[in-house]
Amino acid sequence: MIGYDLYTDWAYEGGAFCLQTNLAWAIQLATETARLQGNKTAYQALFAASRNLPLNNPEILKNLAPESFYHEWLAHPQSDAYWEKLSPKSHLQTVDLPMFHIGGWFDTYLRGTLHLYQDMAARSTKPQHLLVGPWAHLPWGRKVGDIDFGVKAASPVDRMQIRWFDQFLKGIDTGLLQEAPVCLFEMGSNLWRSFPSLFTQNQKSYFLSTTGLASIREDSGTLIPNAPSPMSHALDMLVHDPWRPVPSVGGHAAIPAGVFERSHIDCRSDVLTYTSEVLIEDLHLAGNVTLEIWSSADQPSYDLCAVLSEIYPDRRVFNLTQGYVHCPNGVNHVSRKIQLQATCVRIAKGNSLRLSLSAACFPAYAMNGNGAVMSSDSLLNAQITTVTVSCGSTHPSQIVLPVYL
Repeated sequence: MIGYDLYTDWAYEGGAFCLQTNLAWAIQLATETARLQGNKTAYQALFAASRNLPLNNPEILKNLAPESFYHEWLAHPQSDAYWEKLSPKSHLQTVDLPMFHIGGWFDTYLRGTLHLYQDMAARSTKPQHLLVGPWAHLPWGRKVGDIDFGVKAASPVDRMQIRWFDQFLKGIDTGLLQEAPVCLFEMGSNLWRSFPSLFTQNQKSYFLSTTGLASIREDSGTLIPNAPSPMSHALDMLVHDPWRPVPSVGGHAAIPAGVFERSHIDCRSDVLTYTSEVLIEDLHLAGNVTLEIWSSADQPSYDLCAVLSEIYPDRRVFNLTQGYVHCPNGVNHVSRKIQLQATCVRIAKGNSLRLSLSAACFPAYAMNGNGAVMSSDSLLNAQITTVTVSCGSTHPSQIVLPVYL
């Protein structure tokens, strides 16, 4: 579990600052540093702050941990030489070793794990194996959030590491080299699946369709398998109020991470929802989910959060994967791409898919109020933002799913 490219795989996602995980890590390190230094006053203040994230007084880090990496990370919002110098990617290009890559579908560092695996698998002369389970960063157990993925979800990593060390450090033939290099846990069926390579699949698109009231009526926004009709020019409006941001629930960027029931989020008037018909057969996904969306706003910048969920017949809604992007040229109505976290899941027949869109996912990501909102003081200049999403034939928005049989 690694931030291979420190900027894109850890500190920022889609150009947005990963506030909650970055802040939690910085506070934890600062608190432990104060403890080791015997600074009881600083330790107590930082420990109290660590239990009340996000901070209402970010000055505590400036005052009590002025050397924290957190300040530099905030000061470098673009991918530049600062990040290149720090990133493991810059220092591993000459390394060629057998590697066992471990990831979790709800781990905030999964992007880095997959980037490193793909890089090494393409250029290495040594075996590269990948295992991704239904886990957050920690622990690697069978239950992640509200969902128990069953006995097979319990971590096999210890056992596999011993086989790996026996094979490559002791020269014992463990049969490892005869196995498929990619092993993924398929959520929903709750089984491990083996693949010869990573994410080679067909793609299936669902197009966004609306009557224009997808933030108000559950039946207004739909996901349809075919492109909108030539006469369709529907728009949806999404209003973001920095004083009442859409809260983060589960996924890979929030604390706690994982799968949670989110119907109480989807019924908010600042969330657009698009729901498919009930599936008549199981749908298997393995790979990257991408949202291609036409959007603009009445402010120079805004953010978009996309969450793909599964809806059960009793109307419970559970998140599968999500993505986030910062949109700097806000007033231009252009096509934008949101890369959702990779996933492997079986959506059972009788259930439906739902795409939820919002302009915030706080505190997982720093809020955008025409500029990053990092404290209560910055709310003084924050602006309410109206985002326009196109669902028509001229500018069709669609979610592209990685389907495998």
